[in-house]
Amino acid sequence: MATSSLFPLPAPPFLPSACRHRAPPPLSPSARPFQPSTSRIVFVQWTPPPRGWFKLNFDGSVYNDGSRRASIGGAIRDGGGRILLAFAERTEHSTVGIVEARAMIRGLRLALELGVDRLVAEGDDLVLAQLLRGEETQTRIPVAMQEEILGLLRRFPGGRDVRHVYREGNQVAHTLCRQAYQSPGVWVGIVPTAVFEKAEEDRRGVLHEREVVRRPCRV
Repeated sequence: MATSSLFPLPAPPFLPSACRHRAPPPLSPSARPFQPSTSRIVFVQWTPPPRGWFKLNFDGSVYNDGSRRASIGGAIRDGGGRILLAFAERTEHSTVGIVEARAMIRGLRLALELGVDRLVAEGDDLVLAQLLRGEETQTRIPVAMQEEILGLLRRFPGGRDVRHVYREGNQVAHTLCRQAYQSPGVWVGIVPTAVFEKAEEDRRGVLHEREVVRRPCRV
């Protein structure tokens, strides 16, 4: 299936950004020349879906500290930023890519159960978003899992889109992942206080700073 038919929505507009430059550290006489690294501050915020659409934000959490903890979380919101449904669940420990995909699958299934027919699915796993949009062939998930996600997306007759957002714009889903370790569940309408507060920040259009470091190639 062509990418354009599966994801009809245009990419979201870039948000304002500012640049900062840092001086390079002192070089030894034998060091190879290089250009200074550049750090760029971008402002990230959650954006609501188009009118008549819904948005699923999802996230996966994996601890590699020996605890074998992993969780998934996500929320489905309308164009006004109101949470229709949220979930926070523990899951079997695995790689970050697989756990992120599990979170997306769970969210897509719950959206279909709600009767949603137009959906934007948004997460902070860039590799997964590029894979599902047909922009990347490298994958961190099994082919069967990839096909399951694409099959679920096709079940939204009004339209579907997959987008990437930096973690700072995915804080509701990230908070739900943490919630899963304390009191997991699925909520319709009323959600835990910490989740509600993050959702209200999103509704107000709160901007979050993110520093993006670009390191030049050595010659």
